[in-house]
Amino acid sequence: MSTELLRERDDEETADAFSSVRGLITGRESHLNAPAARVRPDAVQEALSTLRDEAGYDHLACVTAQEYENRYESIYHLRSYDDPTRELSVVVPTDKEDPVSESAASVFRTADWHEREAYDLVGIKYDDHPDLRRILLPETWQGHP
Repeated sequence: MSTELLRERDDEETADAFSSVRGLITGRESHLNAPAARVRPDAVQEALSTLRDEAGYDHLACVTAQEYENRYESIYHLRSYDDPTRELSVVVPTDKEDPVSESAASVFRTADWHEREAYDLVGIKYDDHPDLRRILLPETWQGHP
């Protein structure tokens, strides 16, 4: 199969994957590694569970967090166990003054540790997280580096 045909197939599969959460998407992004969609901080669990159950993205590879001038972002990197080349990202922007988002730990158990790291180092709080506390820095540390 040609590279162009593979790219077309991948674009179609990605569009299909995001179509299952179309009502939750607030925007699309173009990332280097994988296509990405933005969702509201209060729609994380619904978006991730739908992508897992209906689109086959059943592996949370990692969660990253970034700080921008006016916001923070949690980025959930999803893959498929059946085809690890299928990858997409769910981007969750939060307000800089009150960085709070739903936790994904009830959808993917591995989110527990990733979200703790994001909380510890960046300062994003995750509602409904089972054990949101520092994971790398001492409990006496003030602020987030």
